[in-house]
Order: sequence, then structure tokens, then C-alpha cells
Amino acid sequence: MPETIISIIVPVYNVQEYVTECLESIAAQTYTTGVESILVDDCCSDNSMKAVHDFLDKYQGEIDIRIVRHEHNRGLSAARNTGIMKAKGKYLLFVDSDDTISANCLEYFMQVARCYPDAQMIAAGARTSKRKSYTMEKPFPDYADNPKWIATMMLSRGGRHGIPVMAWNRLVSKDFLLQHQLFFREGAVHEDEMWNFMLAQHITRIAFCKHDTYFYRIRPQSIMTAFKSRDERALACLPVWREMLNMFTPELEREQAECLWNFINDIRPTCIDSTVRKETWNILWQLVKKRIWPTSCLIVLYLMPFIFYIKFIRNLIPKLSRINPNRYSCCIS
Repeated sequence: MPETIISIIVPVYNVQEYVTECLESIAAQTYTTGVESILVDDCCSDNSMKAVHDFLDKYQGEIDIRIVRHEHNRGLSAARNTGIMKAKGKYLLFVDSDDTISANCLEYFMQVARCYPDAQMIAAGARTSKRKSYTMEKPFPDYADNPKWIATMMLSRGGRHGIPVMAWNRLVSKDFLLQHQLFFREGAVHEDEMWNFMLAQHITRIAFCKHDTYFYRIRPQSIMTAFKSRDERALACLPVWREMLNMFTPELEREQAECLWNFINDIRPTCIDSTVRKETWNILWQLVKKRIWPTSCLIVLYLMPFIFYIKFIRNLIPKLSRINPNRYSCCIS
């Protein structure tokens, strides 16, 4: 048997409507030599695995597709970690089971991998069901080996010129992940944010595939849209924010501060939960004490006196409305 070059890791959980399309896109690859796909059954409560077995019963392609089953539901991060440990390939590619990849996805990745065999990661472009594009064209070079520049691009969280934080659509060296123990945090929400944050500390060589090879489906039943409110989502993120704050390194602390504060501000501004507001102010204060506050924090600090007076007046108005004017009539007369 040929050496396994690429392992496609696909966590499967409650995606019965989409998983067949995902598998069809994997089976349709124009590059199949030394390719395996690991489907991690995370104990679905719907008919996702029935759809998987129905597909495999008819499948006759060259890609080795196998199933690994969890004993109980453990979540997306654990499913990806299981895939990492079970993979035989030199490179790993994470694909969510409600998404699809283009037919020439692996072929494009391998073209870049042959040109830059020492790259620890290759990032490619993607499109979403809302017609948004994560392109890897300008301003990205074909290859970069400047760790500071790479970390800055990764910690910009996509932005106008940054690398998107999502784990999917990156061809990553398995040896690199194992060497630095870069596993996904189990039980954490926004696991891609945390994983990308950790990767940025270690990657020293990266290449770029200038094609859109991934289609990301935005759906109402997904993990990120399952929260009932921003407060609920922010409360779930608090442990992640605290851990990211504790992972700062001297070489990247300013970029890490920008990344963390922008991540918080994606969720926090409309939150009313007192715990969320208290904890995020505590994080801001930690950044201030470290003297590495991001630019956006300076605006917040500048506005703090005005925010205080607005809150003071807002709290005073209900108290004034409860005053009985007859109580002070003797003073007036």
C-alpha cells in the first residue's frame, strides 16, 4: 500500500441532512494517492451515521474511508483530537461534516506542499453559504518563514488582511502538531479561536494556496448559532478568554492582546449580564497593568469618565421620580 500522505478528519454529529454531500465531495477528489478519511462518530442522536453507512455501502473509490466511534458524545474538539491520534497521514485536513470541499482541493494543496515541503501549514481560501469569501490572494505571499509576520497574520483573526481563525481548510503537518501538543481544548466553545491562538506561537513556516477550496455552510442548528443570547454565548467564552490571557508570550503579547480584545468585542458590546461585564473589565485591567492594551482599549479608557457619569445619571433619575414633593413643601414656603 502507498504511504498515507493526507488524512481528512471529519467529526460527525447530528448532520443527517448534510453529511452525504460532505462525503461525496471527499470521494470526488482528483487527487487520491495516499489519502485517507477518518470519520469520527461522536454518538449522534439522529440518523447521521445511517447516512454514512448508506454512502459507504455504495462507495468504491480509492480513498480509504474508515469510522472511529466515541463511546459517548464528547464534542467537536474531542472528535478532532481523536482524528489526530488515529491519523496515519503526514498532513491533516479538518473538514466539518456539514461542509464540502472542491473536487481539486487536495490536488491544489499537494501542488503547494511539493513546492514548499518544509511548510508546517498551508492555508487556502474558502467561501460561505452567505457568499462571503476568505481569499488567500493578496496580500499573502506564496511562502513565508518570518515567525513574527506569521503570528501577526494569524492573530488578526481574518480582519482585512489576516488569516481566518477556522481550523478547516488548512493542511497541517501532523508531526508539527504532535511536537508542540497542539490539540483542541475539549469542552471549550470557539475552539478554533483557541487553537489558532496556540498555533500562532509555534508556526515558523507557512505557505498559501491561492484557490478557494472549501465551502462553509452557515446553518441555524450549528454550534455557534445554538446560543439563545449573546450573554449565554459570552458566559461560555469566559474560560477561553481567561486561558488566552494566561498564554501571552513576551514576543507576541501586543498582537495577542489585540487578538483577545477583538475576540471579546465581537461578543461583549450588547451583553447585559453583570458577570460578563465584570470579567471583561477585569481582563481589560490586566492588559492595562501589563501596559499592552490594544488601541481599541485606549478609546474605552478615554470614555470611562463619561460612561461613569451616564450611569450615575441613569441611576439617579428613578430615585428622583420617587421623591414626594409635599415632603419639602415647608421648606419652599
